[in-house]
Amino acid sequence: MKKNLHTSIVVLAFSFSAFAQFTVSRTDGTPVNNGQTLTFNSIVYAQSSLALKINNTSMGAINLRMMCQSMTNTDGQLMEVCFGPDCYATTSVNQIFPAINVGPVNIALGSVDTSSHFFNNDIGISTTTPVDYVFKIYQVNGLGAQIGTPFIFTYRYDASLSINTNNLLNAKSVNLKSTTVENNLDIEVNLRSEFTIYDLNGKLVLANKLENGVQSIDISNLSSGLYLIKFTDSKGDASSLKFIKK
Repeated sequence: MKKNLHTSIVVLAFSFSAFAQFTVSRTDGTPVNNGQTLTFNSIVYAQSSLALKINNTSMGAINLRMMCQSMTNTDGQLMEVCFGPDCYATTSVNQIFPAINVGPVNIALGSVDTSSHFFNNDIGISTTTPVDYVFKIYQVNGLGAQIGTPFIFTYRYDASLSINTNNLLNAKSVNLKSTTVENNLDIEVNLRSEFTIYDLNGKLVLANKLENGVQSIDISNLSSGLYLIKFTDSKGDASSLKFIKK
């Protein structure tokens, strides 16, 4: 009888461990659901930064790792990921966080981990397809093997959701005269603003301030191609637009 009771306890303990024993939310407390896609329309840090909280809901301490399961329309060279004690400047498929030689993230009973942070600065290989990173957060046992139910979410950058028409821009702070230009971007500025220009690789190529009135941005040193220009006015409102440099 004692042997059967002991066996029942072991089986019960294993059953509890077979389910996810943590929850995930944004730092403001907004829950993030398993399988959810979190979409961003900007590659600028303040607008594209994602910070998560992981809450230990189990009956003891848990150890967690994370893996990048897949990527779409990106090579991961402009995706910063923080998980645990370290941050990684680039991301690749099947990459594990933290690195195996570092050890998993340990969350004590009743505690919350706030080390998870993500920031994409890549507008994508194609500007017509969203940039997706699929991550899996999972619990591991003392041998490092996955246990329980993993938590999967997608970080997405969708350029099509950006504010990218002259009318919307004009309703905010600026009016771009043309989206196909040679040497100068002619702009009518309604509110003092700052601008940043990014190339197709998400690299910042030009930035400056704009005063009120009609102004011209010299882009003669830029190579021909498609660019993204981002405006942030003195109120903190942001607008973005793609343009072609001949």
